[in-house]
Amino acid sequence: MVMGSRRKNVEICAGKWWKWPGGGLYWKKYFDGLKKRMHVNQAIVAIARHLLTVVCSVLTNYEPYRHFSPDRIAYKYLTWLWALDKEQRQGMTHPQFARYYLMRLEIGDELNRVDLNPEFPYKLASMEEALAHRKLKPPE
Repeated sequence: MVMGSRRKNVEICAGKWWKWPGGGLYWKKYFDGLKKRMHVNQAIVAIARHLLTVVCSVLTNYEPYRHFSPDRIAYKYLTWLWALDKEQRQGMTHPQFARYYLMRLEIGDELNRVDLNPEFPYKLASMEEALAHRKLKPPE
């Protein structure tokens, strides 16, 4: 089964991938700089390798992606939580779970609420409330 022309797939990869909401201007500038020095396909592969390095770094070092704000990371935690049930959340509420994992990343201490979508602001739990639910210790 053919999914479309190869040329069109390359155009989609080369022109539209950076419009992902988390991509932003950094990756577009990086891609444009690579595109000047090499073929478009090589630039796409270089970006993919760089993204893989970033993902590995974030996952192994428990550090936040530096091109995201703490507000956006908290929102991502909240959206991820909508797919989890109470057992998977370890009995914590959504605001408590999001606060606890922000504390693990050592970011967002000043956040009280997430306002990425002004129609639906989300209140975050306090640090004490997140830790007191299961008598957890602060993450190291």
